[in-house]
Amino acid sequence: MKAFIVDDSLESRMLLGKILTKAFDAQIIEAVHGKDALKKLSTEKPDIIFLDYEMPVMNGKETLKAIRSIREYRNLPVVIVTSHSEMVLVRELLSYKVSAYLVKPLSADYVAKRISIIFPKPDDNH
Repeated sequence: MKAFIVDDSLESRMLLGKILTKAFDAQIIEAVHGKDALKKLSTEKPDIIFLDYEMPVMNGKETLKAIRSIREYRNLPVVIVTSHSEMVLVRELLSYKVSAYLVKPLSADYVAKRISIIFPKPDDNH
């Protein structure tokens, strides 16, 4: 799995990267904000994007809209990662075809369980 983590927090990128590498043997790509992410999407082809909601320059919602406007990424799994859990925001983001919504703080078990729904591991099927 090639996972693209878009988050302005180095600590959050490192934590999520470590969880994904351990649980899914993921190859990690990182970006610090939405504009950085869109630039990298022109050369990188991720299998899934983890998108922080609150970022400088271009926030998660703006970035998500931009990603969905690119034909080849219209159906790419995008997971919102945020400390916000207000239902109005969750519903709005889900309307942009978000695959999952992870609420910070993240734990390895929580992330692995949520993401294995999108990318089942071969040994999960017994």
